[in-house]
Amino acid sequence: MVLCQLCKMRKATVHYTRIVNQQKVEMYVCEQCARENNDLKINIHKLFSAIMGIDEPDGIEEAPITTLKCGFCGMTIEEFNKTGLLGCAKCYDAFGDSIQTMLKRIHGNVKHHGKIPKKVSGKIRDAYNLRSLKEELQKCIEKEEYEKAAEIRDKIKVLEKSLQGKEG
Repeated sequence: MVLCQLCKMRKATVHYTRIVNQQKVEMYVCEQCARENNDLKINIHKLFSAIMGIDEPDGIEEAPITTLKCGFCGMTIEEFNKTGLLGCAKCYDAFGDSIQTMLKRIHGNVKHHGKIPKKVSGKIRDAYNLRSLKEELQKCIEKEEYEKAAEIRDKIKVLEKSLQGKEG
């Protein structure tokens, strides 16, 4: 049994490895010491940045935003940024923008594109494509790109006929 290197009383259950000045430093600590020691706490943003290969600029630290707070449980945005955990269901409303930003940074998108059952995948995919084409058509009209809008309109007509044929 390995004892905690900090308190030297409890069984070490956490293995912590850190690179300091090009030297690998390993620590074996108990759960309680790991929770209490600020050096061992994981910053979720730094972890995801490292996983995604995004370097944080040297010398620039993010200023903690302490004004944003959940009105129900009292959790602050700073606590959420440190732990990556929310205090209650109301935190989703309170920290919505921060959550969206973090999801976009991690996944590259905030829309969930889940699996579609094979029986209806063609119909759903076509309906999704139709909606996307209509949105694109609207953007082209707003930008006054009428030639491109005409091409998209033609694609929409073909897709709508295809969908009507699948329904009948």
